Amino acid sequence: MPLTIAIQPDDYTNPATGREDASSPRWAECLRAAGHEVRWVDVFRPDILEQLRGCHGFMWRHAHLSDHRQIARRLLPVIERDLGLPVYPDQNTCWHYDDKIAQAYLFQAHGIPCPRTWVWFNRELAVQWAQNEARYPLVLKLASGAGSTNVKLITGAYDAVAEIDRLFTHGTIALSVEPWAEGRWQIKGWRNRLRAALRLALKGAAPVAPPCTHYAWERQKNYALFQEFLPGNAWDTRVTVIGNRAFGFRRFNREGDFRASGSGRIDHDPSQIDPRFIGLTFAIASKLKMQSCAIDGLWRGEEPVVAEITYTYVSYAVHDCPGHWELQGGPEDGALTWVAGHMWPEEAQVQDFLVRLQRRWA
Repeated sequence: MPLTIAIQPDDYTNPATGREDASSPRWAECLRAAGHEVRWVDVFRPDILEQLRGCHGFMWRHAHLSDHRQIARRLLPVIERDLGLPVYPDQNTCWHYDDKIAQAYLFQAHGIPCPRTWVWFNRELAVQWAQNEARYPLVLKLASGAGSTNVKLITGAYDAVAEIDRLFTHGTIALSVEPWAEGRWQIKGWRNRLRAALRLALKGAAPVAPPCTHYAWERQKNYALFQEFLPGNAWDTRVTVIGNRAFGFRRFNREGDFRASGSGRIDHDPSQIDPRFIGLTFAIASKLKMQSCAIDGLWRGEEPVVAEITYTYVSYAVHDCPGHWELQGGPEDGALTWVAGHMWPEEAQVQDFLVRLQRRWA
């Protein structure tokens, strides 16, 4: 049965490398090759629900961008739950996306091994803990952010209290600025100020505020999230599970830094991936019923733990893997089979989504 799948274009370009990494063109190519119709839609228009009329499913790779976050959290539950359309990503897969506080509670509820985490919503209690009970160093994180931007090492109580005070007063939109972005933002700032001055001088018009495109669409404040620091991790292990497929690579830390995310220093040698991380990712995807799940895996001594999870990731980093593992059976007792060859994650996502669609509309 030919199906009509609505797709919101993502037009994503990796800001650190400038390399195009959009999922929507690959989705469309795979769907058309399978004999299905693609309908391009625009979630930024007020008639989005009308645009979806007559469609059998909806796909949108929404990212950390401010406008994406605002729309996705409000629109996607309605499409899935009230219109009854299969969605990629569905709510099980993405409701906790880019929300480290939600993930902390989720990990605890499901017994997922992770660094010990403290989430504070009371300034006085947070300060008391930081001064009297905390053991340093600790890792401070904002709830949102990608590429290690909102991750900071805290070495003592003085710094911890300063950050707590900042978060419980005026808040912040970022803990740090990436080296690749700092120069761009400075240049953009000077250009905006020059344009505003010219506009005021020539037209007598007040400057227009530029749209906010920062990762955080709201100022981060009135909470503090600290996480156990795990020494001895020169890299993290990124395992991406899509259905019964697992792709793995290692990401080495930045020079003189403890953070690996966004470093671009990737090792795709599958022999270096500890199978315990593969099994752990399959178990998490199964427990949380996620269509797609990527973990940032670390070691706490000899124990593999998960720092964060995400439903979306850099597609070409997954494609660059020389192959993937396929799980036959369940996460606990299934067998892993190595399948050589490169595969775009969008291929796997479409294959699995079509199975769900055909089951829904049979």
